[in-house]
Amino acid sequence: MSAGTSLLSQLDWLTLVLVALSAFATALFHSVSGFAGALLLSVCLAPLIGVKEVVPVVALAMIISNTNRTILFRRQINWRAYAAIMVTGLPGIIFGAVVYLYLSVTAVAIVLGCFLLISIPLRRILKKRNFTVGLRGLSAAGVVYGLVSGTVFGGGMILGPFFLGAGIVGESLVGVVAALGLTLNITKTLVFGAGELLDGRLITLGLVVGLFTIPGGLLGKLIVRNSKVQVHTLVVESLMFVGGCYFLYQGFVLSGT
Repeated sequence: MSAGTSLLSQLDWLTLVLVALSAFATALFHSVSGFAGALLLSVCLAPLIGVKEVVPVVALAMIISNTNRTILFRRQINWRAYAAIMVTGLPGIIFGAVVYLYLSVTAVAIVLGCFLLISIPLRRILKKRNFTVGLRGLSAAGVVYGLVSGTVFGGGMILGPFFLGAGIVGESLVGVVAALGLTLNITKTLVFGAGELLDGRLITLGLVVGLFTIPGGLLGKLIVRNSKVQVHTLVVESLMFVGGCYFLYQGFVLSGT
């Protein structure tokens, strides 16, 4: 029996159902809002699989999820915007992922917790600033996006105001974020694999979680295209706050303080 199969056999049916529901719900949210799907998925899975393991597992799962969404929204993707961001963001992604390999479990928990809590007011501040952004502006934002996304999830939210300033909204926004996320998570998975952070059991779990995201992405596309449903910001921020507190608590417990 492989390590991956062994891990799955240790999960009871309730845990498997919770994993499936988490993957489906966060993928649905991701397709509707365009942002924070991986971030919320990491919050849901961390108590089940561990703080250190959650980033590589979710990165692998998001390859499947983002591939699905990239295909679904391929005709709406602004590839010039994608290229402008990725040309400066890719080096930062690689650097951030390499740094992650050398972080302790305590450091990972604290970094994730701080980023979640800081991103709540940061999102609100950036949203209030209305400005026009060109391809150069997107490239400048790509530097920060790459460095943040290489280490933690949720870096895509930083790009939100810049996309609005560039006139990228609706299905176009969802599509370009999916394409960015696909490149991001392939890069992180390659780095984690080379650094031996991903083993057989985590690869298996990541693939299983990724498969559960596919129906959520399909339903999300229908919602985006056929209705004006908007995700309630306070619900998302509440989940981010709870997740941030959880990671900080884990960081202090792991450090023995």
